[in-house]
Amino acid sequence: MKKLSQETLNCIHQLLDSFWVVRKENPELFYEIKQNEGFLRDYFKDYFRFKLVVGTDFAKVEKFQVTPQPSTGISDFKEVKDYVIFYCVLAFLDGKASKQFTLSDVCQAVVSYYPRSSKRSVNENPLPLTWKGNEGYRNRLSLVRVLKEAVRRCLIEVIDKNIEDFQDRETNDALLRSTGLVKYFMRNIGFNIEGELTLNDIMLIQETQERELGLERKHLLYRKLFLEPALYRHEVSTSDFDYLRQYSRHLNEHAEKYYDMNLDVYGSNAFLVKENVSTFRRFFPASNAESNLLVQFATLLRLKIIDDDDSLGEQKDGTVVLTNVDLDIMCRQLIDENSHRWTTGLKSMSNTEIKNIIKNMLFEWKLAETTQEGDLKLYDVIGRFFEKPKEENNKGV
Repeated sequence: MKKLSQETLNCIHQLLDSFWVVRKENPELFYEIKQNEGFLRDYFKDYFRFKLVVGTDFAKVEKFQVTPQPSTGISDFKEVKDYVIFYCVLAFLDGKASKQFTLSDVCQAVVSYYPRSSKRSVNENPLPLTWKGNEGYRNRLSLVRVLKEAVRRCLIEVIDKNIEDFQDRETNDALLRSTGLVKYFMRNIGFNIEGELTLNDIMLIQETQERELGLERKHLLYRKLFLEPALYRHEVSTSDFDYLRQYSRHLNEHAEKYYDMNLDVYGSNAFLVKENVSTFRRFFPASNAESNLLVQFATLLRLKIIDDDDSLGEQKDGTVVLTNVDLDIMCRQLIDENSHRWTTGLKSMSNTEIKNIIKNMLFEWKLAETTQEGDLKLYDVIGRFFEKPKEENNKGV
């Protein structure tokens, strides 16, 4: 195997893990990508069937995941409205002739673009989006979250004043500037999205079109392994999982060469493991309070299973089903037995808040899913995480 330079590997890692690389933000990495553009283009096409796009001011890989993941959402967004307003802002930026504009310009545009669906009565017109009163305050908070995300994504820059001042009063303004990158923000979509399409409709159309462009089983497995925390047998066909087992040696060689990771096929699931956690990518468990909390939860669950706790709904496939009451009881036990070792932030949280952190992290790392009955179904892989003595190192996945 030809050894790749660390600079080339860094380009692969950053392009796979980042939304895009902007020249102004990281010129050294951007020019490294430009220098290796041919190799990188072939790499992402051959292994993932992803398209590398390199412009004068940015570089990105247009990624499409096999199944939507919580981690692909915007973590700072609190509700669906945030996403609606975000797309209203994108529409405003796309049609903006001059590069500089004010926050009040954005407010007017969002009101005009925002879909009006809430009616006061059958005979009255739908209510427009407002920035005043209690409802207006919540809308201002939403817009501030959206604009801060637009800044993080390098879509706009703040020239004068502070975006967050708009939270306190609707008359507070700020001067902003478009970077011109908004027209490259969205992926090119080869079908009409104006109709009433569900998420499943869009996924099926996209997958059909990609298969027509040469998407094969290998590419699907690479996408799941390298973009998602884990791959489960029930997520793919039996033949796909058999293929994964049959060619696991080749997949492991690729993971070692390009990512210094190892493929671990464990029962009915597969995931990548890294002995020494580096700065690229996010790993679980990480060295933070939330990860430690989830590991403590996994340890408690493991002990209950070892003790043959009859209250747990352990299934034949190794999964465990917890009702909301079961989860409440376990969270209270965690608080009683472990809170003395927690950070001040965790100690101040209620049982409900602790439970929500655990559930969100379980979903984010594909360690659990919600059943049709609303219970929590934990995959057997969670049994591999438990507290160890400090001198031992946890592996990251």
